[in-house]
Amino acid sequence: MNGLPPPRIDILVHSPSPSVYRPVLEQLLEPSPPLSTLLTPQLHERISSLPGSSKPKSYSDLLALAAQIVDEWDVEDQAAFLAAHPRIGETKNLSKASEGEQAPQAGQQATPAQVLKRLQVLNSLYEDAFPGLRFITFVNGRSRAEIVPELESLLSLSLPPPTASEAEPRLSDVRKQLRISPAGSKPWRDELKRGLRDMWLIAKSRAEKMGVK
Repeated sequence: MNGLPPPRIDILVHSPSPSVYRPVLEQLLEPSPPLSTLLTPQLHERISSLPGSSKPKSYSDLLALAAQIVDEWDVEDQAAFLAAHPRIGETKNLSKASEGEQAPQAGQQATPAQVLKRLQVLNSLYEDAFPGLRFITFVNGRSRAEIVPELESLLSLSLPPPTASEAEPRLSDVRKQLRISPAGSKPWRDELKRGLRDMWLIAKSRAEKMGVK
């Protein structure tokens, strides 16, 4: 949608074609095969089946209905949907929305190189600990440096703070501390659910920034 605001909700929900939904969902979420092949047609079908008085009246309603649909998917599709979001700390090949969310906010300094390196290491460890998942968090104005302790705590790791003068701990050494949660296990499913919850918070925040709550 080239950064343009999404169409008015009353126009969108009366669209006869699911193709209108796809760019809107990609702008609020992130492009992915599950979004294209599952969510877009399923959301359109669900909304088309509703009486006029029950159709979404806001983008918040639309996202709530989309979340209900995703909750009905199998966990493999949910994980692929979640993994469409970029890793925290990535700086290349970001969507316009993700680029704005990961960029330093007003009054914040540029992210130090050692913090980006620490996040790269932690993302790799997270994906070892939760195979098939990607760490997603609602940044909500926080700096990348503020995300580091959240991710370390989630992984139950105790690492020295990143500094410019010291090398990062070797991945092979830190992996020995990891508790691995196999795909489909309860901890894995709980983490998938947490990530999806934060993903919808991100989507709602994007809608608000676009002026379409």
